[in-house]
Amino acid sequence: MDNLDIFEDASKYFLEKMTEFKEVLSDKVNSLNNKDWLFSKGSVKTCKADETGKKKRCKVGLNYRLKTELSVDDVDIIWNEFSSFFIKTYVENIERISNNEEIARYEFLARSSIGDEISCTIYLANEWNIPQISLSGFVAPRYKKSEYMGYLSNSVDKKV
Repeated sequence: MDNLDIFEDASKYFLEKMTEFKEVLSDKVNSLNNKDWLFSKGSVKTCKADETGKKKRCKVGLNYRLKTELSVDDVDIIWNEFSSFFIKTYVENIERISNNEEIARYEFLARSSIGDEISCTIYLANEWNIPQISLSGFVAPRYKKSEYMGYLSNSVDKKV
């Protein structure tokens, strides 16, 4: 498994998991089969420098989205797949946000203890919603590989 303490590895890992999950959904939900999802690779944001002058990076806006009509039965399938898929990954907190389900808006979240997040948002067709599904990812701040290796060597030097 990749070292998810390193920004590049964590970014790659979460993109791979989102892509795998999108493929699972395409197989399990008929209305998502053979559809062309829009993809956004997101952007990298640089955090303020720490006391050593090194800067962590995070990734925002990682997204797959598709405008399509889904049913409540499809939502149930997606929730079951979401919870069973992401429980096997690096994220440990999986939840279904039910606050807006009465207006046909569904949201599922998978979060890690350090702030990584993958969400699945579904809007069913009605007078308030454009029917769609979206998978979004956020990679919490981490050091780049070159800075992480330097951070490790500096922390080892300080202990000696």
